[in-house]
Amino acid sequence: MPRPGAAACNHTIERLIKRVANKVFAEGNLAPSAVQLSASFKTTQSSVPEYYGLERFADREEYHARLQVFIDAGAVTADWDRSAGDRGQLARITMVSPMKAAEHLDIELPWEVASQAISQLNAVMKASLPAIDHIVEGWRHGKAPGGVGADKYKQFVDCMRVIDAAQSQGALEKDLLLRRVSAQLFGDTKRIESLSRQLAFLIDGPGETEDDIFARLGLVKFPQPMLISGPMNSRVQVANNLVPLVRPYLGLRPDTIRGLQVTGKPVKFLLTIENLASFNEAAQDTANPDDLLLIYVAGNPTPSLLAAYQRLLSSVKPETVMHWGDIDVGGFRIAARLSDSAAEAGHKLELWCMNSTTSTVNPSRKVEEREIQKIGDICERYGWNSEFEGLKKLPVF
Repeated sequence: MPRPGAAACNHTIERLIKRVANKVFAEGNLAPSAVQLSASFKTTQSSVPEYYGLERFADREEYHARLQVFIDAGAVTADWDRSAGDRGQLARITMVSPMKAAEHLDIELPWEVASQAISQLNAVMKASLPAIDHIVEGWRHGKAPGGVGADKYKQFVDCMRVIDAAQSQGALEKDLLLRRVSAQLFGDTKRIESLSRQLAFLIDGPGETEDDIFARLGLVKFPQPMLISGPMNSRVQVANNLVPLVRPYLGLRPDTIRGLQVTGKPVKFLLTIENLASFNEAAQDTANPDDLLLIYVAGNPTPSLLAAYQRLLSSVKPETVMHWGDIDVGGFRIAARLSDSAAEAGHKLELWCMNSTTSTVNPSRKVEEREIQKIGDICERYGWNSEFEGLKKLPVF
């Protein structure tokens, strides 16, 4: 540990570097000119308190001796108060070479860290990966997009590697084991789980749970089957085989499902259900009509489940497509993802029992205004006006 005087001098030099960094980041030019690299402190009690806080003469002399090291290195220049005798009182310190100062402090310059971070992130970029312009722009100005500063760039680099691996290994078609992919990429089964917040920022999923973020990428801790309940005269097409539906439901891996064949009365209603308990209860209801098809989407559906969902929609062509999920922000986000998939297959998704004024029996908690607004934004986009009006009248989840 440096002695008090030397430590105080180091602190002054670090503050000068920070002042230079603020100028550099204000302009966003990470290859600064000599003019930008200059900064100074007039040595007053308010501007350099660490200097004036040295009460012992020996500590002040130690400060001066440490400062001379930086002067000799060409890092700074110093002006002295002539009235205080030969170098008895410092009047001004001016930074002239932050590079040489950083070398003696054994630190990296902030704008050089940002430049290296941008270079490393650009090196892993592909057209299929999320855009990084906002990240690069943030680092150029000394900010921390998504809470990730340039010095922690590896978090975003690793996130890009995760997304790329999910895409290249076929997570759009088949669910991948999260921890196996993590071990393959990083030699650490839990590395991907530590990146959930950063992944959410990259794929625009703030506020979603960890499992929801991974599900959107097709990465799962435990693969979930697609559960299907419907008319007994239905056959699920699995490769070249037709598998009959059984009561109360049939479970198949989503990527194996190619479609559904129904003989006799066609399917008129298709209802997806977010929660397993609700699906089981619905599937066992003996009053279900013969033209109703129920599908369990295992919470936030993975890309492979959404693909299977689209194949089922295309094969049965129901008149009405509905979804039943939680009355909370997560439930409406899931509904939005299903609605997008349904739209790609030519259908408009309606909501079932997701109006709090008609569906809530035991409300779990009051809802904050910002959460209502998040749901309002979703409902406005998809035309779910009655559900939003219901939530405004009875703001509970």
